[in-house]
Amino acid sequence: MIWVICGNACAGKTTTARLLAQRLPLAAHVDGDEMQRLILSGCRWPVPSDTDPGTGRLTGEAGAQYALRIRTACLVAAAFADAGITAIVTDAIINEGFESLTEILSGRPVNFIVLRPPVAVLRQRGVDRLPEEAAYLADRYGHSDHPEAATFAGRVQAAADGRPVNEFEEVIERGLDRLPHVGLWLDPSGMDPQRVVDLLLDRRAEAEWKVGAATNKGR
Repeated sequence: MIWVICGNACAGKTTTARLLAQRLPLAAHVDGDEMQRLILSGCRWPVPSDTDPGTGRLTGEAGAQYALRIRTACLVAAAFADAGITAIVTDAIINEGFESLTEILSGRPVNFIVLRPPVAVLRQRGVDRLPEEAAYLADRYGHSDHPEAATFAGRVQAAADGRPVNEFEEVIERGLDRLPHVGLWLDPSGMDPQRVVDLLLDRRAEAEWKVGAATNKGR
């Protein structure tokens, strides 16, 4: 079985996926960001200028690498699932990312989850987790000159200026609005993470989607 948990930055995707994996007998977490980080030379994390203002799609190398990371995550998830290991994929999956998912997992049954807390909650979480993110990046790279340094510095400055930490907040929200109404859509704000996992397990039948099949259920 494959689970896909998508949503905006700070929606709780990673925490939920890890807790869900721990509750299942045999499961792996496949993080889209980690697929991007496999690119050690020439890694291109997107910036706002990479976004087409009309469609919200990423352009150029940033767009190519974003679509690639979703394809790679889905390929890894499929390999785990074929070996009998439940795979839980997490990322902000919109636009070309959703197209990549559909291409790779077409015809497969998945549990598709969209975590959609209010924007105000996302913004506060973004500020609150900056120290944890700084510690993670320092531990991962061990030096200040790394592929994510500039984007992280931008988030720190945004917090200091009172602006949203996630510069793609609106782009992702609009992308989520354009997703087909498949799977289970959930506002996890105000809930303990373990309670969120309880709901996903209790309502997994609502989350079921055969990839590529059109449906209006879920919201």
